[in-house]
Amino acid sequence: GHFDEVIGAIDKIIAELKEEAVEDTKKRDQCLDQYQKIESKVKKTEWLIEKNEAQIEKLEALIEKLKKEKEDTLEAIKQVKEDIKAMKKTRKEENEEFLKAKKDDQD
Repeated sequence: GHFDEVIGAIDKIIAELKEEAVEDTKKRDQCLDQYQKIESKVKKTEWLIEKNEAQIEKLEALIEKLKKEKEDTLEAIKQVKEDIKAMKKTRKEENEEFLKAKKDDQD
């Protein structure tokens, strides 16, 4: 009689708890799966950041090297222009001397 109702209620509660346990396990597994996916994305992103930082360092070093080469090249161009200027001056002076000597020879 009376205990049958109590036992029925207990059985109902046990069934609900078992159902909740199954749902909790599903939810836990879903959360673990999501956590693993997120963790994987985080690791991949961290790796990409490291890789990109290394690439940035390489490119910055290359930029510095190329800047130095550019400076050296511009300095060399400047020197060549100065050399040309000096050569033209020397040539003009030598030509003037030649023309003077030629004139002296003719006189």
